[in-house]
Amino acid sequence: MKIAVSGATGSLGKAVMQHLTEQGHEILGLGRNEAKIQALEAEGFAMRKCDILDVNAIENSIIGIDVLVHCAAFASPFGSKRRYFETNLQGTKNIFIAAKYRSVKRIIAISSASIFDGGRPDIKHPDDLPHISMRPKHHYGASKYDAELFCMSQQDIEWIGLRPRAVFGKGDETLIPRLERLISAKRYITIGKGDALVDVTCLGNFLDAVSCAIEAKADALHRFYNISNGDAQSFKTIVATYSNRHGNQLKHVKVPYLPVLIYAKFIESIASLIPGKTWEPAITSYGLRQVTKTLRLDISGAKRYLGWSPRLTFVEGMEELD
Repeated sequence: MKIAVSGATGSLGKAVMQHLTEQGHEILGLGRNEAKIQALEAEGFAMRKCDILDVNAIENSIIGIDVLVHCAAFASPFGSKRRYFETNLQGTKNIFIAAKYRSVKRIIAISSASIFDGGRPDIKHPDDLPHISMRPKHHYGASKYDAELFCMSQQDIEWIGLRPRAVFGKGDETLIPRLERLISAKRYITIGKGDALVDVTCLGNFLDAVSCAIEAKADALHRFYNISNGDAQSFKTIVATYSNRHGNQLKHVKVPYLPVLIYAKFIESIASLIPGKTWEPAITSYGLRQVTKTLRLDISGAKRYLGWSPRLTFVEGMEELD
């Protein structure tokens, strides 16, 4: 099949391109960063410069495409409300508009488990979108929540949504760099009790889910599926496992949650005064919640309708980083 991947200059988009190329598909990457586009072209990928806020640019880029995997997103823990909603909501709308215009057969929309950030910690969250009263307060989760609502209204085109949690693997630009910073600091800070459980996703498991979504039958359409390893880990365990694999022993420091939250909000208030919010604080209230609040996912829907199951365990995913 001819498959286009938006957000191809990001680590996740590049991994999707590599995976689908290895499966024999003809791949076209879409992205904005000229330097990264040139680097990917040098690696042999077919690329097209394309801003998802420009519907015409998308339409001109996806002529003859069968499937569009929509990975493009603004996922920083800190930024302006406008940028989150322009990229994550309006960008998704533009992808659907262009795909319909060019008669793309199917869209694979990549969302985020951050849509559950306002939810309960004592349950495994099902695939269903939470009630509007539980809509996340952080702009990233809220923009992804609204994008999912939009997708649900689109019944005149084939689409399947994937909702992964904390994807990590080779080339990861989110979780692994944070772990590297902890190792370089020679200490690990446990905030609060340190017993919160977090679902994470090996890159290989996520890529398997993308392939399953592309091939899925009609009864799988028009819904989002939670994707994770299905074996939640404490962030303390994640850090210790990564550290031990690199032969590092970190000094363990415990600090109470509330003072750190107050500090994070104070730093955010300072950063918000910078025009364009171009400086990302080292610690944010959003990032703090990700490692101190339990969030587990029910992945039974993906198993039932996509025929997918997590192939790699957390430890095996860590081993693939070597």
